[in-house]
Amino acid sequence: MKLARKSARPVSADQLSFLFTEAAPVARQIPDEPRRLDRPAPAALVLKTRPKPEKKPEKKTVRREAPIVTHEERRLTVEEAAQVLCVSVKTLEAWRRLGKGPVFVKLGRSVRYTMRALDQFTLERTVRNSAEGRMLDARR
Repeated sequence: MKLARKSARPVSADQLSFLFTEAAPVARQIPDEPRRLDRPAPAALVLKTRPKPEKKPEKKTVRREAPIVTHEERRLTVEEAAQVLCVSVKTLEAWRRLGKGPVFVKLGRSVRYTMRALDQFTLERTVRNSAEGRMLDARR
């Protein structure tokens, strides 16, 4: 398939004369003196700007320091308490029902144990021999 060619129009020398003539240099007037400041600038050069809004004083936020929770007062979830005591979550639930386990804190529907309560529970359950352990189980 052949592509159609556009035919070139003949151009006369008069039409191309602008390419061969030398352009006269453009003369710019350079002022001898710097611009006088007592005269106002032309209106075209004056930029209208909005006044800057005043900055509002920053609000001082008073940060309340979080109460320092000691290791003993830290509240643990049931899962964390089970890990500390090396028992299962189900065992802790059973101890709560029977009143045998460590003292706990009830916050709404959630149950929390303090490290102090877990330490106290383990100290109460510390025995020297297995006979003492049987005596603990019999008392409860």
